Formats: sequence, C-alpha cells, structure tokens
Amino acid sequence: MKPYSVYPPERKSFQDRISGVTVYQLTGYKGHSEHPYFTDDGWYDNDRRMLFVSDRDNVRNLYSIEIESGELSRLTDMPAVGPNIACPMHVNHVLNETYYHYRGCVYAINLDTLETRPLYIVPRGFNFGGARPTGDGKYVVAGLTEDLSASVKANLTAGYIGFEEIFAAKPDCRIVRINVQDNTVDEVWQEKCWVGHINPSLTRGNLLTFCHEGPWGLVDHRIWVLDLDTGKALKFRERRVEKEMVGHEYWFADGIHVGYQVHRPAGDNSDSFFGFALYDGTGEVEAPAVRVPGPDHVHSIGFDFVVSDTGKSIKGYKYNGKSFDGPRIITMHDGSFDWGAHHPHPSITRDGKHVVYNSTAAGYCNIYMTAIPEDFYALPELKVDK
Repeated sequence: MKPYSVYPPERKSFQDRISGVTVYQLTGYKGHSEHPYFTDDGWYDNDRRMLFVSDRDNVRNLYSIEIESGELSRLTDMPAVGPNIACPMHVNHVLNETYYHYRGCVYAINLDTLETRPLYIVPRGFNFGGARPTGDGKYVVAGLTEDLSASVKANLTAGYIGFEEIFAAKPDCRIVRINVQDNTVDEVWQEKCWVGHINPSLTRGNLLTFCHEGPWGLVDHRIWVLDLDTGKALKFRERRVEKEMVGHEYWFADGIHVGYQVHRPAGDNSDSFFGFALYDGTGEVEAPAVRVPGPDHVHSIGFDFVVSDTGKSIKGYKYNGKSFDGPRIITMHDGSFDWGAHHPHPSITRDGKHVVYNSTAAGYCNIYMTAIPEDFYALPELKVDK
C-alpha cells in the first residue's frame, strides 16, 4: 500500500553559528514535527527512514522521512476532529511494524503495507502510556496509570503542571505485556506508585526498565529493571547520599547495559556523573562530568560519548578513561523547554555518527540532524560558571 500522501523534501542546511558544523533542518512545515523520543528506536528500512509525528492540516499523523532524499510520507490517516494519535515511534524490527494509541485502542501498523490491526482495548479508569516492542519482537509493553483527572488538574506537557500532585496521590499503576500474534495480555507489574518511562531492552525480550516517577530528589527509588518472565523487579543504582538524583535512564545499543545520569548535592553546586551497568546492576562504571545548570536529557549508544541538550546547545562529552571531557558544543539548538514534547531530546544514531534533535528555534517544533565531528577536541568548549 502506498503512503496516504507523499511530500517533497523540506530539508535545508546551514552552518551552526558557534561550532560551524553543517546542520540539516529535516522538516519545515508551519506546524509541529517531533522525532522519536531519545529512548525509542524509530529507524527502519536499513536505517534509511526515520519515523516522526507531525501536525499538518490541523491533525496529528505518523510520518516517515527518507533521510537521503528528504522525502516525507504520511503513514496514518487520522480525522481532523478527535484526540491526537499517541505513537512512541519505536519500531519492531522483527515484524517491521510500530504501534500507536487512538481513542482507547492500541493498534499495530505494518511499515511495508500500512495495514493496521487492533491489539488492545484500554480498560476504563486508566490512562495508557507506551506501546513499545520487546527486543524479540513478540510483545508490546505499556503502562496503565489510574485516571486522577477528577481530583488532580494536570497538564504535564506544559511545564509539568500537576507533577507533584500526581506523585503524592500514589496512583494505581500497572505494566502490561501484549502478545502481538494473538492479543493475549499479561499484567506483569502493579503497585500504588506512579510508574513511568517503560522502556524495553533493544535486544532482550524479557527485560525492561521503568521508573518511579516524581521529583527526582523525593522518589523512593528511580530506576527499576523488570524481568517480564519472572515478574520480579530489582532496584538499579540506589541513591547513595541524601537528595542524590539518579535518572535519564536508557538502554545502550547492546540491550544489556543501562546508561544513566547522577546529580549529587555538593554545597552550592552539584556534582554530576554519567554511569552505566549491566541490567542486573553489576559492572558499574561512573565518571564525573561537568554539570550545566538547567533541564537536560542525555543519550549515548555506549559509554565513550554522551550528548546532552542543556541550555541552548547540543553538546558532547567524551570519556577519557577516568572522567568525561567537555562539554563541547556540537550545535546550538536555541529551542525552548516550554512544552514537553518539544524538548530537544537528542538521540545518537546507531552508527554513532549523527545526532537528531527537536528545536523550536524556527517558531514551530522541527527536526534537525547533524554529523558528530570526528575530532571532538576541535569543537568549541562550553564555558560553565561554577
């Protein structure tokens, strides 16, 4: 089946004003476009295409972009009235499909034929989050969160309104596993605690991470690793000093190591570390890195190089065996953090050669991509007040 619409390339390039690297703006429609979240693998067709969502013609749909040509294809056909499609944009590489949530139902969409099929009806009284494939391609995992809208007026994407109130309410939360062949469902985890960021291993079918959501310094424990086969969860990287904040967890490309970030109070400033360990918490390595004040998200495919979006720049940190050199500026994103989905959320491509990010610098949220220079030390340093 052909895409519902095919659009000419919107891509344009420019030289970054600080680093001088060539940046490609991949989308340019006067409506928001967003690349996959940094924990999601939205690449397919031998990494020639990337999924994205975009608000065009007054409706949100799922699209793909062919990176080499810049051509855009619309993969869904949602009506202009009604709720937005919710799509994590995480590809099941075994079945070449992805998953989305619309009007209380979870669907699979084949990326070759665009045929869709229903997988799961969300139970009443719960909000749905996720729909990401397990590493073996056999299941989709997702979260259910008790609907607290009658008692908590929240808008988390707009500056985390209601964030602390939901945390304090301790909603009933579950993690479900949906068989993509026969639609059978297992409830593999349940607790009266706000659970979020349900991220399956990229290679192991039985592993995922989830977090206890809430203010980092107040949650009992942030990162958990769940074995879907046994239903047992273990604490990953427990807090070691009071008010230490551990988070921004993500799977390395190997699907067995988990990377994360640590902020530790130290007087008026805060010591910062990047770390990783095997999924069972063994083999831990942590190394100090200069912290840049402000909201940030970090990503890597291994431990040798990390990107961050703090402030107004996409910056890199390089591991020297003991600590992280940097930060050095790869490019200026110049965007805002006002709306959650429009955060830059930088993501390194699987080959480690490019970084993809969002930016609102052009007025609407658009998608950008740039090569990571081979000579890290030729990039300009970011001066950080300490």
